[in-house]
Amino acid sequence: MGERRGSRVRRPRRRARWRPVLLLGTLPLLPATAGQAAADTGRSDVRLVYCLADEHRGDLRDAAVRLGVVGRVPGPVGGTDAVRVPGGKGGVMSLDDWADKRPGDFARVCEAVMAAAGEPAGASADQGGGGLGGFADGALLLATGAVLTVLGQKTERISAERRTHGRQLSAAVLEFRRIAWLYLAEYEQVAETDHAEVSRAREALSGLLALVPGPAPRRAAARLLADSLPLADRLPRSRDGELLRPNDRKNEADAVRTILDRQTREVGDLLRPAPVWWLRGPRHDGRPTSSGGQHG
Repeated sequence: MGERRGSRVRRPRRRARWRPVLLLGTLPLLPATAGQAAADTGRSDVRLVYCLADEHRGDLRDAAVRLGVVGRVPGPVGGTDAVRVPGGKGGVMSLDDWADKRPGDFARVCEAVMAAAGEPAGASADQGGGGLGGFADGALLLATGAVLTVLGQKTERISAERRTHGRQLSAAVLEFRRIAWLYLAEYEQVAETDHAEVSRAREALSGLLALVPGPAPRRAAARLLADSLPLADRLPRSRDGELLRPNDRKNEADAVRTILDRQTREVGDLLRPAPVWWLRGPRHDGRPTSSGGQHG
């Protein structure tokens, strides 16, 4: 047994990870605790001022005797201001000494006197939310209001930015479609049609698609759509060493027009609210659901 005890290795105690969490959890309770302490102090002050006033001392003594908390002092000893306090450390005391040494009994009797006189206990202390409690409650309200204001401003700013981006994206896809259709119409007539304007419109649309916000399925769909935009290069002038005839160029142009129509609908799909994409994401693997061939 001795060897077993000697060979036992004490493991270092792990620090309780819950202590910081517990401390943070108690922080919101501090204003309420401070407010309650201030309110209690205020009520105690009200009782002292009211019941120990000259015009109320007789009522206080009579009520204490009637409630059996103290006894009446016979004869002239101590006058009307004296009471006999029971107990080992009792004896004949003035009302002020009794209030100081037996605060619980004094509070009970004083509240009874104030209630009989129609004065709610601690009314003056509770009005207006003054003192430390009122300050703490006001500070908490101000902090909460400031946080809500910042969050509201940030949400509004993000919403405004997304609305602006949505308008820019809608305009860019329509402009790309318009310029592409003009290019295709000229391509059907002349194979060597200038492609520079189409390239610029395509690049502008691709850049806006890269800025499409989350959720992740929508961002993935926007990237696929940007990668699949047509007319990255000019359409072919020849194939297999032979010049394309007007009819062949028309077929090439019609195929691109079909893609443009489909992708215009898919850009509109990207502008749908985020919850739509949260719901569809796992089922559609980040791809839009508008009809017309491959989505992207």
